[in-house]
Amino acid sequence: MNTTLTVRMDSELKNQFAEVLDTLGLDAPTVVRMLAKQTVRNKAVPLALSLAETERDTLAFLDNVRADWGEW
Repeated sequence: MNTTLTVRMDSELKNQFAEVLDTLGLDAPTVVRMLAKQTVRNKAVPLALSLAETERDTLAFLDNVRADWGEW
């Protein structure tokens, strides 16, 4: 059974978040599900607090995620 999670955030942050995700071919619900699954799997929040230097780094990260999780 599915349920709904509501998240409140500043509208500018939401727009910026959506732009980044759109560039990566993702949407917010997919990313939240990915975060939840990884958090449960590792019993830790999988966030690296750093700035990506290039878009290539981000795409390589997504390739690794797909290799670990398969297509979402």
